[in-house]
Amino acid sequence: MKIGITKLIMVAAIAALVVVAGSTGAWAQSCPTSPNYLPDFSSNQNCLALNNNGAGTGYPGFYPAVSESGTVLRLTPNQYFWASSAWYTTQQPVAGAFSSTFTFQLSGTSEGGSGNADGIAFLIQNSPAGTTALGPDGCGIGFGDDTLIGCTPSTGGIVNSLAVEFNSYLNGGIDPSASDVTIQNCAGTGANSVDPGCRIAINDLTQLANPIIIADGNVHTVTINYSGPSTKLLDVILDNVDLFPGGVVFDLTTLGLANSNTNAWVGFTAATGGGDDNQDILSWTFTPQAQTVVVTTTSPATLSFPNASGNNVYSYTAQLTTPYANPVVEVQPILMTPAACDALVQKNFWPARCFVYQNAENTGLDAAVMFAVTCPDAPGGTCGSIAQQNFFATLGTVFSYLPSDNPFFVYPGIIGPLNPFPGWLKGEGGNPTSPCTPPSSGPLFQSNQISGFSITGDPNGKTVGGSGGTASCWVPTYDTPGEIWPGIKITSPKSTTYTKGQIVAATYSCNNPATSQPTSSPTGPYLTAASCTQSSGVQTSCTQTSSGLSCTGTVDTSTKGLHTFLVTAIDSGGNQNLDLVLYKVK
Repeated sequence: MKIGITKLIMVAAIAALVVVAGSTGAWAQSCPTSPNYLPDFSSNQNCLALNNNGAGTGYPGFYPAVSESGTVLRLTPNQYFWASSAWYTTQQPVAGAFSSTFTFQLSGTSEGGSGNADGIAFLIQNSPAGTTALGPDGCGIGFGDDTLIGCTPSTGGIVNSLAVEFNSYLNGGIDPSASDVTIQNCAGTGANSVDPGCRIAINDLTQLANPIIIADGNVHTVTINYSGPSTKLLDVILDNVDLFPGGVVFDLTTLGLANSNTNAWVGFTAATGGGDDNQDILSWTFTPQAQTVVVTTTSPATLSFPNASGNNVYSYTAQLTTPYANPVVEVQPILMTPAACDALVQKNFWPARCFVYQNAENTGLDAAVMFAVTCPDAPGGTCGSIAQQNFFATLGTVFSYLPSDNPFFVYPGIIGPLNPFPGWLKGEGGNPTSPCTPPSSGPLFQSNQISGFSITGDPNGKTVGGSGGTASCWVPTYDTPGEIWPGIKITSPKSTTYTKGQIVAATYSCNNPATSQPTSSPTGPYLTAASCTQSSGVQTSCTQTSSGLSCTGTVDTSTKGLHTFLVTAIDSGGNQNLDLVLYKVK
């Protein structure tokens, strides 16, 4: 297989250059490759296989939302002793990194029962039953048996499954409260159970600093994140609260997945018992190869992405510069051939080239990488939508590269990686929830938000920049047009004659690149003067100003003859500029 991508880019001009990872059978299906029910379930309803335990008809089904507009997937009605499941009809890759976000609402318990019950669960399963898999009702929540207190009939839990359970009823002996989240699996391939003995992790939501009651009738947002084969970390974020900080270790390949098949069914189960409510899923996305993280203003959050061999070979970092109401950020790398990436970039930034990451796909397979960045918990799934404040953050990527993959990175005749003219290009695609999908017309990438670039290590590149108020699509480039190296102004010494031993002050400045922070546009580049040095005499100080660096020192007048006073400026993008003054000492 050639270099794969994690999301199909539907552009005819580059279709032959971009190769989709996974089975080509997806082309023949009318359903999207992965679940994408945004903003609701009004379309692609036939892409879900719906099952119940025979308690009645019509559920699971599609119904008007209770408190919001749109169509929901109602797993159970507010009726007693239902068990239901809904599976996406295309298996999803689960051995690698992925992220899934959904919203749910539990409401409308019927009179005379024992209250809201019993809850919902998100499942990954490789059961022989496939899209007909279903477990017991009541406290089994549609996926797992109970062997301790007899709160559900023993109909058999779903084998080869991992369940993230959102429990809404207190069953003494197995639940800590009537609002908790547990991760359940029984010995990898065993029949799943709600018993504590099959519990991998639990969070009693009533014990949080700000308790969450999942059956309060409100809409709740969940993001489930898996880091991939290198670290095998599973995490759950509920209403912007990270329930398992640092993640829970679990190897999804233990669900009976063979090396040749790392796909599994994904979907939901739910159940009612002596208590009930309408248990609705309002929206749902499942994004292979994506990861999520809660970003803050205090420190950078880093997501590492493994290649097919399980090695982390590049990362993405994000840190808020101002607080944001929905700080859960999803990052999806999109791997492309260098030619395909360059074709997108050069529509607006010719002759810029995408950096090619070493081993991005697998051993020996290098690729260009674009990053689709969204906020799945925010309205519409985007960061910085009109309905809320702008998303201001510092975003970046760290990667390994080979000079042979980036032959134009070092300019001819210049020793070392000077004047790389790096870029951190921001794109606005035609689909806000899939920002790297090129628009039907016009260029994808609209601005260069570069604020810093560095090269360290063996070698490693680091590109960072400001978000410009939204998240969108990002790609690191070099040989990017529109950048001008930092300007230099030497006030002293002058091109004149000085006396030997004369004390002459050196005064000079290295200014931010002329194209940085333009007054007429909020977009970049945002490069600054990073260093300003003199080659002779003694530099005494450099002061940061709004326009760059202002420096002072002394001029060398210790010997007679013609002297050169050379100033070297390097900006935060690695671009270098030189200026000099010739003076004479007699």
